[in-house]
Amino acid sequence: MAGEEFLSQEEIDMLLQSLGKEEAAQQKPEVEYKPFSIEDLEKISPTRLIKIEQMVNRWIASATTELRGMIFNLDTISLSDIKTEKISDFVLKIPLPAAIAILNAEALGGRMYLVLDTRLIYTIVSVIFGGPAQPYKVEGKNFTKVELRIVRNFLDVLIKHLNNAWQEVVKEGEILFAGIEDNPKRLITVSRNEIVIVITLTVEIEGFKGSVYFAIPMKTIEPIKDILRTAETEEGDFKEVVLSNLMSVPVKVEAVLPIMNMKVREILDLKEGDIIYLDRKATEEVVVKVSGLPMFKGVLGESGVRKAVKIERILEFLPRVGE
Repeated sequence: MAGEEFLSQEEIDMLLQSLGKEEAAQQKPEVEYKPFSIEDLEKISPTRLIKIEQMVNRWIASATTELRGMIFNLDTISLSDIKTEKISDFVLKIPLPAAIAILNAEALGGRMYLVLDTRLIYTIVSVIFGGPAQPYKVEGKNFTKVELRIVRNFLDVLIKHLNNAWQEVVKEGEILFAGIEDNPKRLITVSRNEIVIVITLTVEIEGFKGSVYFAIPMKTIEPIKDILRTAETEEGDFKEVVLSNLMSVPVKVEAVLPIMNMKVREILDLKEGDIIYLDRKATEEVVVKVSGLPMFKGVLGESGVRKAVKIERILEFLPRVGE
């Protein structure tokens, strides 16, 4: 084997080390990922459904008056929140025992849900029977017949005024009472990812605050989404109101004198009382700008003791300043 060259131990070690690095470089790191669900895109901002909030405000205003005859200590009912969420998430927030009114929107072929906070129910019962405005112990307790009767009376008032406000603002069918459900899970009839608009009302009774939830499935109002996005003015003519507001917007109007050139030396020599002679006659037209845009040609003059410009013609193009 004479004449053959052998690797030294140092060269062998270096070769082994490089092979290890090459193998490590070929190993691709694990890529973290998150499963994509198209349901995440199925959210419509309820703030764009203008008539929903209009309807809720009318509903609250009319229902509060009648409910004060039923609950003497009732202070206020106010709109707390409007948002969209999955029905599965909404169901998890409903306390037990549950009082859920099922409402039929017959013209739309769908349902809506009116949910009473359990603590609010027991507070109303306490106040009606002369007790304090605070809920009593409710854990593991079902509603009695008397409590259910009070719940039904409270719901009847809410639903009556809700239906009236719906017909006044939305004008699409009636909202009718269909029954009371005590199991929140039965609200999930199609998919756990079904999107609902949840309107939260806050009911205040002598400092105690409870909630009423009005849930509207998006599929129920799908046929009238465009109607809900359109606001109606009191005059019934949105265009006239916009034009009226537009006409009161202040704008800057200025008459532009002809441009002239001067040397720096001449400008520095100017003093109070000096006269600058323009290269045009006073009777020649000047450009009149509106908010920086040339729109008219006019002639400078006086009106009483004030300087003025008389509009001679409307420009059909945008000239250069000084033309």
